Amino acid sequence: MKIFTFHKKNRYVVFAAVLMVSIVIMMVIANIESMLQAKVNHSNAMQVATMSVADPLIPASSPDFFIEYRLERDKIRSERSDLLRESIKNAKTDDSRNQAQDTVLKMIAEKQKEAEMESLIKSRGFTDALVFVRENSVSAVIKTTSLSHEEVIQIADVITRISGVKAENISISAKP
Repeated sequence: MKIFTFHKKNRYVVFAAVLMVSIVIMMVIANIESMLQAKVNHSNAMQVATMSVADPLIPASSPDFFIEYRLERDKIRSERSDLLRESIKNAKTDDSRNQAQDTVLKMIAEKQKEAEMESLIKSRGFTDALVFVRENSVSAVIKTTSLSHEEVIQIADVITRISGVKAENISISAKP
């Protein structure tokens, strides 16, 4: 008993459809790669040492990158905090409650470190700064058209002292 048979004409139609979908997917991937390459080419990024850390999601067209990103970061943290508080409130075991509480405390500590580093960087004469603390790395975006080697070293020193992260795990870039 044949459940599904392809006629010769249907095979060509299916093949053409699969080929078109494949081409569209390749075009989308090529477009994404070109956008990423353009981002790299137009960046004034200076890195203390080599590092490959995924960039956080950044609103593409905002009037003030620094203000918009802070608002988005605070919104995401607030949502995450609400979820963790619910987890603490509804935890079935002490272990899961303690784990959620530890996550909240870690999030608060990261926020404090970021704020302290941003303030200290701004006290060095920069208009604005964003700092992103991750487990073993820190990224900083400084509001300026370019950074000298000495400025990069000063910023890296502030970040190292506050976060305890080694210089090779710090990424610093300039954004006008």
